[in-house]
Amino acid sequence: MNYDDKEYLKKLGKNISKIRRTNKFSQLDICAIISMEKSNLSAIENGRQNPTTLTLKKIADAVGVEVHDFFKFD
Repeated sequence: MNYDDKEYLKKLGKNISKIRRTNKFSQLDICAIISMEKSNLSAIENGRQNPTTLTLKKIADAVGVEVHDFFKFD
């Protein structure tokens, strides 16, 4: 399925947030682990910021998943 850029980032962010919460991590937990400002993680999870591949890897490692798990859209 094709998504416009804005919709794509929102879906990605929603998945990151869902996986983070499912694995019982708060945003502050993740930010402490990967040395990121909470405002940046919040912007990623709300689809307002396009994360780099390295940031995605850091988040995935912190919550114990693979990066590709973030891209499993419903």
